Order: sequence, then structure tokens, then C-alpha cells
Amino acid sequence: MALGLSLMLIACALAVTGGDRVDTPEEAMAYLNKYQYLQTSEMKDGMPMTNDIYVQVIKYFQEFNNMTVTGELDEETYALMNMPRCGMPDMSEDREKDMVRRKKRYSLSDQRWPRNELTWRINSRTPDLSAAAVDQIMERALKVWSDVSALSFTKVTSGDADIIIDFVRGRHTALDPNDFDGPGNVLAHAFFPNRFSSIAGDAHFDEDELFTENTNQGINLFQVAAHEFGHSLGLGHSQIQAALMAPYYRGYVPNFELHEDDIAGIQAHYGPNVGVPEEMGTPLTPVENCMGDVSFVTRTQDGSVYIGVGTQVFRRVNGQLVAGYPKPISEEFPGLPNELDAAFFYEPWGRTYAFRGAQYWRLTNRNIDRGFPRSIADFRGLPSDLSSAFVWSGNGRVYLTKGNQYYRLSTYLRRVDRGYPRPLAVWGGLPSTVDAAFQDSNRFTYFFSGLNYYRFNDNTFQVDSGYPQSAAVMFLQCDPAELELESSTPTSDAALTIPSLLTLVLPALWGFCQYGH
Repeated sequence: MALGLSLMLIACALAVTGGDRVDTPEEAMAYLNKYQYLQTSEMKDGMPMTNDIYVQVIKYFQEFNNMTVTGELDEETYALMNMPRCGMPDMSEDREKDMVRRKKRYSLSDQRWPRNELTWRINSRTPDLSAAAVDQIMERALKVWSDVSALSFTKVTSGDADIIIDFVRGRHTALDPNDFDGPGNVLAHAFFPNRFSSIAGDAHFDEDELFTENTNQGINLFQVAAHEFGHSLGLGHSQIQAALMAPYYRGYVPNFELHEDDIAGIQAHYGPNVGVPEEMGTPLTPVENCMGDVSFVTRTQDGSVYIGVGTQVFRRVNGQLVAGYPKPISEEFPGLPNELDAAFFYEPWGRTYAFRGAQYWRLTNRNIDRGFPRSIADFRGLPSDLSSAFVWSGNGRVYLTKGNQYYRLSTYLRRVDRGYPRPLAVWGGLPSTVDAAFQDSNRFTYFFSGLNYYRFNDNTFQVDSGYPQSAAVMFLQCDPAELELESSTPTSDAALTIPSLLTLVLPALWGFCQYGH
């Protein structure tokens, strides 16, 4: 992780003051113990019992925070330890299991509300803002979660409530052992749902902070509250830096949108919002950009989804196309060729891999890593001119296809596993060849062939019913009526043969309602 990114802070934060600095191995181990990378049972006299434990817990910390994993307390590691951050531990008591779960990105606690209709009440308010502004901000922060899940929130003005909000200082209640520590330190904390605790779900905000609204000054109350309510609903900290539920406060974000990772997390606990049918948004894409086949689809570390069509690439963020696209591939990714065979995002390393002919590139977001391109021969047994590449959520392994066959790479991406290639027909319901594939942040795998796409069900190992659907309508937000008109325009000899408008529109609408679940 670049040092600049470690300065981007999300939701509740712990400031760096003289007593809080981490400058020595002893202080670093205390820090790692506080956030449960290092267990107390592994320590003696304030240090790990063995050098192996010492190295391993540093690696846990570096891996969780998307840093270069060295196992050493280098300058970058000390710098991150001295950044403001949430006082909530990153690990549970089952640390090893947590590290495996990180492949899912978002973090779920083992606690959730047994119902979806919750109440909230403000017990005390900050004088930094008007009472009306505080109430409105809290309502907006809760709505962030109800908009994308089956949750609903009702405000009450007296009596008990599931989520009680307080602005307090220092030692604020005998039931809460987490004291606030003055301006610039912990901004807020909240409590997981727990039927055995009287403060379960409650959110506390440090009154020593300057809470603000719609300004870069002070601390943006809306973003802090939305993060804390994520904890109140049972979400832990996310490993994705751009997610609301990451542990670091990133400053005021004028055009705030909930990250796909946060959405996947809350829906895993409470299900999607199905109370109001979703509607197709206004098509953004001119019909002339909608007629080509998808050649690759991949995610990048910042949460974007890139869709390649010929020499052009579209970009989606939070399920919507970004204005100003498509762009030439070589413009969006300087140094890449203007056509790609395949690409995939490998989440554990935060890197995107792109393939063309006999070469491949490794990228960090839009930037090519030093030393690339390299020969595809680096991956022993992998052919050139691939058709598609993806990471399958069923086992987290990397798969690549060529023609009607598929290959599986070893864990460390250096050779094809024994017994491969195998027939693509093994994947039930797919066409004989695919042009592109990717695993979305919702953990579904999508395959593209011609003008269509297929959603694969990992539980049944079959394509879901209702597929294929139109890739142009679903992923490129093309107008199905314009597609039908364009495809129906006769050539000099005869009209083009195309699917009927009914077979194009109905699957697309069905897919829109399901995409992201």
C-alpha cells in the first residue's frame, strides 16, 4: 500500500499524539496486541514468545492493510501504525480464520439483529451543529444501509431503542470500557448487536471532536455515523481501502456513495432491498458503442469494473457507468496494447493481470507494475492467445480459457495444475466457447459469449435459470429499443438476423433486478 493511501482515513479514528506513537518493537507489539493480530497468550514480557510469532503477526498486519508483506517493522509499517485509526480490533479471537475470510473482503461479525425493523433514538447531541442538522444527518447515515438492504429504521423520541446515539467525553459509562481520549483521537465507536448487552447497537461519538457538515474542516459527522452504524448492524472492518467500513477516516467525501464491498456485506446479513422494484436507469451509452462483443472484463483494486469492447474500455463504479467512457484501452491503461485477450483481478494481491498474445502485464489499478510486460511462458503450461481469465469464488483459484478448454493455475500463479486443460463443457450451461469472464464483488462469476452473458451459480455448478441475457443492456446500459432498431436495419441485400426485442428486453430487466445480489 502506498503511504499516501494510508493517509486516507475512513470512519472512526485514533489520532497520533505523543503517548500514542509507535516507534519501537515493544510499542509495535503492544499495538498489534491491541488490535488482536497478536494474542496475549503468545506474549511474554510484552514481546512474542518466539521470533516466528514476531514475524508472522507483522505479516498479518501488512497483509490485512494491503502492504508489501515483509515480516519486518520497516518504515512503511511504522508509518501506518502511527496513522489515525479506529479503536476496534481488526481481528477476532480466531485470527487464522479471519485471515482466510479476508478473501471475501467485507467482514461480518457473528452477531446480527434477529429482525430487520429497527428503532433508533438520539440521547444527546453535539453543539457543533444544530439539533435539526444532527437528526437529519443520523437519518441519512442510517438510510445509507436501508437503501441497499432489507433493513428499515424508525426514529423514536423516548424509551428504549435498538440504536441509541450519544455524544460524550472521556469515561462516559460504566458499561463501556472504551474511554474517549480528547480531540483528534478516537472519533467514535459502536457496539455489535448482542442480546445479552444493554448497549448493543449503540453508537458513541467523542464530543471533543469538531463535527461538521459539507466542509473539509473538522470531522464529517455523516461519514463517521454511517461507518459506526455499520458496526451497530454487525459489520466489522473491511480490508478494502475505499470501503466505508475500512478502519481509517478518509476525510470529507462530497459525492459519497456506498462501496460495493459495503453493500455485499450488509446484504449478506440482512438480504437485499426488495421492497421497491429497481428500475432501469437512463441509458448512458450511444448505440454505436453497444454493438461489439465483450472481449474482457476485470475489476481493479479501487473497486472499478472495466469492460473491454474491441479497442475501447468502459468503466463501472458502484454498478453505474462512469461518464466520459468508453476510452481507448491504451489511454485508460498507459502502456497496454489497444486490444486484450483476457484480464483478471487477483484480490489477495490487489493486482490486475492482462493478457495479449504471448505477453502479460501486471497492474496496480491503472498503472503497469515495473518489469512488465513479461512472457506468458512464466506460467508453465499456459498457451498464448487466451480467450478469458477469472478467479472462481468457489475456491479462490485462477482459471483461464482458450477455445473449448480451460486451465487452472497453481496457488502462486507459476504453472498450470496437473490434469489440465479440461473441457469447458464441465461448467454446466455455458456455451462451447467464452470471450470474457470475471468474478464481481458480489462473488458471482459472469461469463460473456457474443452479445450475451451468463451468471454462474457456484452452489449448483450450473448457469442460473433465466440466462443468457444481453451484455450490452445489463453492463453497458444500452437502450434495448435502440439496439433492436440498429440490428433490424437492413443491409443492401437483406435484414440482419437478430433476437427479437422481447427476448432481449425481458431477460435484461430480470438480470437488472438480480445483478449485485
